[in-house]
Amino acid sequence: MPVITELDTHDIRFPTSLELDGSDAMNPDPDYSASYVVLRTNDSTELQGRGFVFTIGRGNDVQVEAIRALRHLVVGRDVSAVCSELGAFARSLTDDSQLRWLGPEKGVMHMASGRSSMPRGTWRLVAPGNRCGSSSPTCRLRKLRA
Repeated sequence: MPVITELDTHDIRFPTSLELDGSDAMNPDPDYSASYVVLRTNDSTELQGRGFVFTIGRGNDVQVEAIRALRHLVVGRDVSAVCSELGAFARSLTDDSQLRWLGPEKGVMHMASGRSSMPRGTWRLVAPGNRCGSSSPTCRLRKLRA
């Protein structure tokens, strides 16, 4: 069975503040940004899951680090187990005793863990037509190439 072996994050930014694209009264200098996640596995088909969460500018620094802080909860997980219990997996990301106080219900950990980037990456592992070693109809894999 495939296992998640790596969690990579990428800080992607667009200098929209140069022309004030997307600016408003609350965001006078936005640099539209995204924290991009790649979940790699040991599967011979190079199975990967990808997800992202949008931020603005320097907030992306914090978001990328929050995603990295979840690495120990993701790497080493069996893809089949994650696929068959996506809800339980998402909840496990918000239950770390040293990160939980940052709040899974709002803010940076909400975006990094249970509601945005990580589940999107794991959901990308789930798709019709691909199997992940379970008879469950919800357990499917998408084969993505880098």
